[in-house]
Amino acid sequence: MMETRSETPAAFEERMREEAAAAGRTALEASLQRFPQEQRDAFWNAIGLYYTSRRHPGADGAAVQLAATTA
Repeated sequence: MMETRSETPAAFEERMREEAAAAGRTALEASLQRFPQEQRDAFWNAIGLYYTSRRHPGADGAAVQLAATTA
């Protein structure tokens, strides 16, 4: 007998986002393989700098969360 899995719409949406993100990371890693390691490292360094800066979408929300956790 098969078990029916019931999941909330929010849980379903989160699972779909996680699966899409994993697929995107896999595709990105595959496409980066054509570049030398130093260029891949530079790419990931630039991504890291972008997301640690306040210029990316959602940076204001991250700053508010950080302030709330350190207060």
